[in-house]
Amino acid sequence: MSNGRSIPLKAVPSPHQKKQQRERLLIVLTVALVVGAWIFGYFTSGTDVAPLVPDMLPGTAEVRTDGPIFVALDETGAVLGYAALGSAPGYGGPIDMLVAIDPSGAIVGTQVVTERESPGFFRLVKSSEMIEGYNGRSVTDSLQLGQDLDAVTGATVSAEGVAAAVRAATRQIANEALNVSLPAEQKPIEFGWPEAILLLLFASGYLTHKWHNRKWKVRARWGTLIGGMIFLGFVYTVPLTITMIISLLSGYWPDWHNNLYWYLLIGGILFVTTVDAKNPYCSWFCPFGAFQECVAAISKAKPYRPRDLSDVFKWVQRGLALAAVVLGLALRRPGVASYEPFATLFDLRGTAVQWIFLVLIILASLITYRPFCNFLCPLDPVIDFIAATRRWLKEGWTRWRKQTANV
Repeated sequence: MSNGRSIPLKAVPSPHQKKQQRERLLIVLTVALVVGAWIFGYFTSGTDVAPLVPDMLPGTAEVRTDGPIFVALDETGAVLGYAALGSAPGYGGPIDMLVAIDPSGAIVGTQVVTERESPGFFRLVKSSEMIEGYNGRSVTDSLQLGQDLDAVTGATVSAEGVAAAVRAATRQIANEALNVSLPAEQKPIEFGWPEAILLLLFASGYLTHKWHNRKWKVRARWGTLIGGMIFLGFVYTVPLTITMIISLLSGYWPDWHNNLYWYLLIGGILFVTTVDAKNPYCSWFCPFGAFQECVAAISKAKPYRPRDLSDVFKWVQRGLALAAVVLGLALRRPGVASYEPFATLFDLRGTAVQWIFLVLIILASLITYRPFCNFLCPLDPVIDFIAATRRWLKEGWTRWRKQTANV
């Protein structure tokens, strides 16, 4: 029998609400996984450098520590020299260099302790004579690339990381062990053509994508694409990679004085994506994306988006990106997680596997539009994640404002 009272029905979530709930659950799980990988990498990283000192100062019978300085003693207790660990940001994270100096202030040995660079970039540094070139230098030398030492073509950021780490260790020994007072290191802000061109591309992409004239909008987009491919790709070889994202997440923030380009690039993408919910880099001036579009223009390839497989491709791409981030954070080696074929194309160097991968991407670009960007690139899921988080925060902020306004 009915008692005359109606029982309220529980609202059934709409398909859009269910999708939104899944999206937000995945955001929480992704953040938890990334934080867990960061914590694991933080507590498992680190190297004991004291056992390396005798190899750099032959005749060492005992190594004592005096704060951050390692003091090498011979069998009679006489000081053979000093060693210190210097750290500086490279392309994929800090580069740690152990430097040994004799009592007269001459550098007698340098050794790479840890580095997190992309293997291809750091291979150029190791194969050059840069590291050996420190031997015999004095603590009073500037030890600057382009002055005392030759730069390493194709690996400028990694080479500067090595040089800065050596300078940090040398300065520490000079000040604390040799009582040599060195002048403060000058750090001029490096702003050149790469930074200027990047800002122009950002401005062009942001302004012209709002044009209503489709014909001129397409022309402007091709202009920024070609400009990005030529200058950010082939001339300067500074495309955005997952390595830089992982490096920043790891807490490896390079010195902005000589890495201003990366702060402008990542800051610009975050700013435009957050404010305008648009990805200016991938759509308008990504060098590798532009290259794929140029190849596709030859055969007039169209986008391949099979309805029954679109979700599979999307989740494979997201899974690869998440695996790269988690692996890079857990190992504290951002460079090891990168699988983009950028260096192979723009610097014409890479392993046999990387060359095969690049050839396959080029062939696929003749068949379908932007195959790497649409199915493999790890940056697209990262930017999608930022956009989804933005939507969630924006909705929460709007709801909070309405609630406070009704109070």
